[in-house]
Amino acid sequence: MQLQREQLEDLMMAMVGLETMAYIKPITEGELTSYVVYAADGTQLAVFDSAETAYYNAVRHNLAPASIH
Repeated sequence: MQLQREQLEDLMMAMVGLETMAYIKPITEGELTSYVVYAADGTQLAVFDSAETAYYNAVRHNLAPASIH
């Protein structure tokens, strides 16, 4: 399947910034909640005890964090 130029341009624009984006997702195991930082491609980067610490560390490493609920 060959991508048309317009589709290729849309795909390239969607990928802009992926290397700088991160997602923070709370994970609850029993009574303990951890906050996992994921790269835009879904790779787990780190786990923290608080959302604030996860956010701070993402920003500290030049990532633009977004929360996933």
